[in-house]
Amino acid sequence: MGQDTVRWGVLSTAAIGDSLIPGLLGAEGCELAGIASRSRDRAEAAGARWGCPAYSSYEALLDDPSIDAVYIPLPNHLHAEWTVRALEAGKHVLCEKPLALTVGEVDRIAEAAARTGRHVLEAFMYRHAPRWRRAVELVAAGAIGEPRVVRVGFAFSQPTDLANIRFIPEVGGGIIWDMGCYATNMARGMVGREPTEVFGFADRRDGQPAETTVTGVMRFGPRLTAPYWVSFDFHNPYAQVEVVGSDGWLMLPGTGFRHEPQTTLLLHQGDAEIFTDGVLPSIETFPFVDPYRLEVEHLAGAIRGWAPLEYDLTDARANTAAVEAIHASIARGAPAPVMDD
Repeated sequence: MGQDTVRWGVLSTAAIGDSLIPGLLGAEGCELAGIASRSRDRAEAAGARWGCPAYSSYEALLDDPSIDAVYIPLPNHLHAEWTVRALEAGKHVLCEKPLALTVGEVDRIAEAAARTGRHVLEAFMYRHAPRWRRAVELVAAGAIGEPRVVRVGFAFSQPTDLANIRFIPEVGGGIIWDMGCYATNMARGMVGREPTEVFGFADRRDGQPAETTVTGVMRFGPRLTAPYWVSFDFHNPYAQVEVVGSDGWLMLPGTGFRHEPQTTLLLHQGDAEIFTDGVLPSIETFPFVDPYRLEVEHLAGAIRGWAPLEYDLTDARANTAAVEAIHASIARGAPAPVMDD
C-alpha cells in the first residue's frame, strides 16, 4: 500500500460487515487495518476471517494513530455517540444508516466534524451505483417532464425475534429507522427537493413492540408527492422505485445491490400509452458494480482531498428531520410538518 492509502478500522462485528467489508477490501487505495469488538473472541475470529488485526475494545481501535477512518455498524442508538468519539479521536467516519435518531444528534456530529476537520458520510450505498445516478440525471434533465409522483417500496420478510435489535424500539429498532430512512433518502435524492410534510401509519405484528409495516406519503409541495411503504412482513415488489412525470416515467426493477443477473432502468417518454400500438419502454442495462466499494472509495477520495463529499451532513440532517416527522405523524395520527430548524 502506498502513502495515500486510507487505513480503515471497523467498530463491531455486526452482520452488515459481510456486505461492506468485501467492498472495502476491493476499494482502490484502501486497507482494512483492524476490526474491534467488545468480545475478544469475536474480535479475533473476525480478524482471522478478514485477515486484519483484532481489537478487544472500540476504544483501543480508536486510540490507534495508524488508522485513518472507521466504519460504524453499531446498533442505531449508538451511531451518534461513536461517530462523535471517532471524530474526536481524529478519524474520518463512514457510519451505517441512520446516522442519528434526532436532528439534535446530527448537529452534535456536525459540530465535532467541524471542530476536528474530519469527514462524515452516512452509509446509503445505493446512491453511488451507476444505475441510480443515471436515473437522477434523467429526472433532473427533464426526460419525464415535471416529476409528479415518486413511489418507493422496500420490504423483506423478517421472522419474529424479540432479541433482534430490529424489533427493539429503545435501540432505534422498528421498520422506520431500518428501512424508512432508505425510502426517505431515495425520494429526496431522486427529485433533489425536501418534503414539507409527511403522513404515515404503522402496523405491528402480533407480539412485536416495534412497528413492522409502515405506509404513507411525503409531500414535496404542489404537484409532487412520494407514496412509500416499508415492511418486515412481506417481500419486495418488482420495482422498488418508480418516478412518474408529466411526460413519462422511469422504473428501477430490483434493489440494484443484490447481484441481480442484470441491473436495468426502464424509461417511457411521450404521449403514447404504454403497450398501445406496440409501444414499449426503452431499457438501459448496467453491469453490477459493488455499491459498498463505491461508497468507500467516495469517502476515501474526500479524505485524500481529490474531491468533496457529494453527500454532506446537511443532507443527513434533512433526512433525519423527515424520518422524525414520520414518527410524529404516526404518533398523532395526522400529517406532520418536516421541521428544518
